[in-house]
Amino acid sequence: MTSGNKRRVVTSGGTQVLPEEMMAEVFQRLPVKSILLCRAVCRSWADVISSEEFCRLHMEKAEAASVTPKLFFALPTPGFDATALYSGSSSGPNDGMLFTLNDVRGDFVDMTSSPCHGLTLLYDAVAPAYYVFNASTRAVTRLPPCQEVAYASAGLMFDARTKEYKVVRLFHGRYLEKQHIKCEMYSLGGKQGDCWRPVVGGVPFRFCRAADATISLATLDKQQPVFADGFLNWLIHPDFLIIRPRAAILSFSITEESFRWVQSPPFVVSGAHLVELTGYLCMVRDLRNASTDCSMLEIWKLNDYSTGGWSLNHRIDLLQHAAKDLTEPRIIKVIGSVNTRGSTKKVVIATSKRKVIAYDPELETLETILAIRETHPSYQTEQSALRVSLFKESLVPVHQTNEEMELSTPVAEATREILLRLPADYTVQSKLVCKQWLRLIASESFMNSYYSRNNMDRRPKIMLVGKGIGGSGFSFAPLNKLKGHTPNHDAWLDTKVVCSKPCHGMNLISTEMKDYLYNPCTGYRFVYITRGQFVDIPFNNPGYGYMPQDHAFAVGNKNVGLGFNMLMQEHVIVKILYHQKDFRSRQYLLTCTVTTCGIGSVQGHLHPPLPVSDMPPTYIEGLLYWMSEPRLGQTYERAIVSFDIAANTFDVISCPSCIAMWNDRSPSLAFVVELEGRLCAVLANPVAEELDIWKLENGEWAIAYKVNLRGWSGYSPRTNVVLPLAVDPKDGRIFLNTGKKLGIYDPTRHSIENLYDLDEMLHVRSAEQSSHFGVYEGVDVNKCKHSVKKACTSKPVKQPALSGKISASSSGVQSFELTNPLYTRIMPLVPILYEESLTGYPRVRKARCLERGDIIS
Repeated sequence: MTSGNKRRVVTSGGTQVLPEEMMAEVFQRLPVKSILLCRAVCRSWADVISSEEFCRLHMEKAEAASVTPKLFFALPTPGFDATALYSGSSSGPNDGMLFTLNDVRGDFVDMTSSPCHGLTLLYDAVAPAYYVFNASTRAVTRLPPCQEVAYASAGLMFDARTKEYKVVRLFHGRYLEKQHIKCEMYSLGGKQGDCWRPVVGGVPFRFCRAADATISLATLDKQQPVFADGFLNWLIHPDFLIIRPRAAILSFSITEESFRWVQSPPFVVSGAHLVELTGYLCMVRDLRNASTDCSMLEIWKLNDYSTGGWSLNHRIDLLQHAAKDLTEPRIIKVIGSVNTRGSTKKVVIATSKRKVIAYDPELETLETILAIRETHPSYQTEQSALRVSLFKESLVPVHQTNEEMELSTPVAEATREILLRLPADYTVQSKLVCKQWLRLIASESFMNSYYSRNNMDRRPKIMLVGKGIGGSGFSFAPLNKLKGHTPNHDAWLDTKVVCSKPCHGMNLISTEMKDYLYNPCTGYRFVYITRGQFVDIPFNNPGYGYMPQDHAFAVGNKNVGLGFNMLMQEHVIVKILYHQKDFRSRQYLLTCTVTTCGIGSVQGHLHPPLPVSDMPPTYIEGLLYWMSEPRLGQTYERAIVSFDIAANTFDVISCPSCIAMWNDRSPSLAFVVELEGRLCAVLANPVAEELDIWKLENGEWAIAYKVNLRGWSGYSPRTNVVLPLAVDPKDGRIFLNTGKKLGIYDPTRHSIENLYDLDEMLHVRSAEQSSHFGVYEGVDVNKCKHSVKKACTSKPVKQPALSGKISASSSGVQSFELTNPLYTRIMPLVPILYEESLTGYPRVRKARCLERGDIIS
């Protein structure tokens, strides 16, 4: 309804409330959280609140208000698979959470320290990907993929002419490209399309060398460009001053889409950074870098872009701060300014000691306004401590991309739920249906959801590993699919292999000369070749005379483990290769290399503090563990060697006293395993025919299981290495693997039920006889339902002879055909635990720059 020129807000019941102008005045004084609730009251309120004019007026009133500084900061989640944003009013990550950015992984996140009208740009260097979010409304969008390069720098700008928010990206082009330095732009919700486009005119030749210097400085020193007065400004590396004296800043005009120089203040620009204060571009000069006796911080203001005139605005004496919060940190960064009760604004300063200080120019006082508690201090850098930004109340919308809108439709959501329930190989094949399905299945969020949903019960799932088609690689078959089929001799392994436990959806299969990174569910694989000189190991090893010299869990003279770098969110292969082993003189020589699977980098020159045994390592939450080899080196006691994958450091952990004790007449074998997510140390006693399993919890060792194997042929520690694989969380039964047998041990009844028996397969059979394959009634390892059903009996099932074979799927996962097996020293089929996963790495290596600086201990 209208009354004159004034509109009135009318409720759904027809009752007149207040004029629209008056309601707008009321809404403008509310915080964003309350305004978002008011949107849901009625359509007329939603129309008022959602208008561009109202958003502008609300932001102006919020900026003009005299308030205490509001901040928010970013911290990685415990698994480093997401990033959480917290309100600066909290003192730590346990409260004040604003929202979580899923799939923004690791500790390689950079974000703008001062929002552009309430919007913040965040860069995930692991993906890599750019995000724009509004911390007030919790709205976030992931920008479309851009050209992936090793070095790039981007900033968020507001185009006052078109009223659009734009992300401008400066980067190095591909190798040997004619135009080496490039610049592109993305408009949020713009009319120019939902994609990155080159800026008009590109980067002129005369600015290319300066742009190269700005990209290097921005990438290595984590200096983001600063938006001020319609320009995006990059600080140029000081080395460029030799080429063009006094050219300190490279500026990009958002309206003209052109570059220009900005001259430096009257000093040599080194160790400085840029910031926007009260609408002006400023340069902060830390005089501690020039002299150890000086503790001053200068802030210079750019008065005119054309003339390059600068003036000294603030000179802050850092020694005034009693707590020395501004004298000890290596990095001090001014991130912006906020209104105070007076006519001036407080300057907000962040430090690498995870504290934020407010400086009052009138009173010349310094006050700590935020102290962030450290999380995962071993992995955090001084640059990561500066992920703090000003919090500005804003209703500016964050426009979704076309892909996000497509994936949010009811049909897309239903399709997603269906694909999550399919076996992994079928889901991978579904990528061929259409581009939308391809984008959905290939997205990080879908792959993470698939992994979480299909492995939430944490029940062990088992496959058998055989030789691949045409002798290439390996083939995999779920145990339950082999109930009616005996394997063909052509599918038997012709070389010894050792299989790792699943690690974030991947398995490592090692032979003497090669290591294969596999996803058994999809058939993905990548091959790594072992290079190095092998030596022979003496046959009569002191103290291990009872143990087979060629047991099922050692291959060659190497010890290889598969782990996961939680910071980089990539698998790594840690390989320890022995070049010398002399048990009589206790001399040894080994090398250690770490291969990052995602980017293909190999790092050597690592030295474990102790020699390690030939038993494979175990992986738990970013760490790999080995049992030491007491027959080599200077110490005669056992200990556990740990390797922190993210920090790239070795350490030594003490064992339970009964395991640490060793002498050359000791018959017991010791090794480490992972059970129920905990580090366990196993002592195999061949005399008592028992396994004592100790669990490390809260830094203390405690006995967890005692496995009695007396009377169980094929599982005796006298003749086999018995490896506890996993514990069924449903009934507490323990999976035991000897390489030749796979069974489930019941701790309450002290009984073992076989799942797989190599001896049964190696019986000589006539063509007319039925074969025993070692699959027993009542045991069902189901690939789709991911469950191992409790056995009712252990009576072997007689199967008829078969001549047909089950064909391989397009993903490379196959079953086997019938034959009459012959005895061989090589175990023809090897059991392997696996996880339902879509994990895989691109065939083309991705170049990424993940410089982190020094690790803070």
